[in-house]
This record gives sequence, structure tokens and C-alpha cells, in this order.
Amino acid sequence: MTTATWLGRPVSGVLFDLDDTLVDHRGAVERGLRVWLAGLGLDGMLEEHVERWFTLEAFHYDRFLRGEISHLEQRRVRIRGFFGSCDLRDDAVADDVFAGYLACYRAAWSPFTDAGAALARVRALGLPVGILTNGDQSAQEEKVRRTGLASYAVPVYASSSLPAAKPDPRAFHAACADLGVDPSGMVMVGDSLRHDVEGARAAGMAGVLIDRIGRYRADEVLGVDRISSLAELGWG
Repeated sequence: MTTATWLGRPVSGVLFDLDDTLVDHRGAVERGLRVWLAGLGLDGMLEEHVERWFTLEAFHYDRFLRGEISHLEQRRVRIRGFFGSCDLRDDAVADDVFAGYLACYRAAWSPFTDAGAALARVRALGLPVGILTNGDQSAQEEKVRRTGLASYAVPVYASSSLPAAKPDPRAFHAACADLGVDPSGMVMVGDSLRHDVEGARAAGMAGVLIDRIGRYRADEVLGVDRISSLAELGWG
């Protein structure tokens, strides 16, 4: 089996997170929201609208990941919460309103400039590589296609098609098994300390935290391998 090294450790495979690791999810949400809300005549108090949207997204998307509600239902409860004073009890109406945001969000999708090179580098080394993401399989695969990352022919493992979502070890083990790599030789690269790094460690893997904007304080990541760009991976 082909191996490389990372900080002196042997590496026989690599998993990358998708949102805010390879694809600029937060940036796409902000850009998409601004366009969408401006079209609705709600471009005043944009910063408050954006933060409230992220709060609703985080809360209800976690409910979806825990299996409490479906992917479609988490969209409906988010849009109803965002427009609390509007009557969106009819599912078709709620879906139609959310579709307006979704079109603007999708139009704003873009990969980080270092994403393609990182995938290409791992493939050039002959290492198995995959994308392990929390979310709906079809939605995440569409994101990979529309951002051009599908050209690297990297399999996508989304939590809706796995036994569990990250940070549950079963998500990592399922991806490793499909790639034919023992977890002990796998490295997980992601932007979430809890979902990606701590989850990987619990699964017997190494975890690398990509912190592009200094989200974490130094005391929060003691003993964690942290990078600010995928270019820093530099496999040996």
C-alpha cells in the first residue's frame, strides 16, 4: 500500500470535510442571503439577518443530523423561524420561499482556491482519498459537481448515506472501509474541532484542523495539528 507522512507519521489515506474546508459554505450563505434578501426588499439590517440565519441553520441542521427531522423538514422549520410573523404553515409555500434562498445560495458556491490542488496532491501520491461530510448525499454531491471538485474523481461520503453523522466513529469507519484503509493510517482534515478532529481521534484516526480565519483560541486547540491553508499539508 502506498504511504506518505504527515509530521513524521505514516499516512495511507486522507479524508477531507466539504463545507468550509473545500467549499466556502459560510461565504456562499452570506453572499446568497444578501442577494435574496435584497430581492425581497429586506436589505436593511443585513448583518442581523445573516447572523439569525446562521443560528437557525446550526440549530435545525443538527436536529437533522441527529435524525430528529428530515432534510426537507429542517429547511421548512428554518424558513418558518426566519419569517416568524408570516404564515408559512403550508409546506408548499414554505418550500417555495426556501427555494428562493436556495437558488441564490447555490449560485454563490465556490471552492477555496487551495481545494483542488490539495485533492490533486493526495491523488498524485497514490493515496486513497475521500470527502466525508455531514449532510444529504444528493445535495453534497451536487455541491461537489457544481464547484468543479468532481473532476478529481473523489468519492463523497455524506451522513445521510452512512450509519451515523460525524463525530460518531461509525461515519469515519464506514468511509475508511469503503476506501480500504485502516483507520490507524487515515488522516481527517476539517474545519470543525468537534466533528472532524475529535471525531477522527475517537475513530482511531489522526485529525488536522483547518482554521482559515482564526476561529479557535490557542487554548482550545492545545495538542491539535492546526493549519490555516490546505497548502500547508505538504505530505512527505
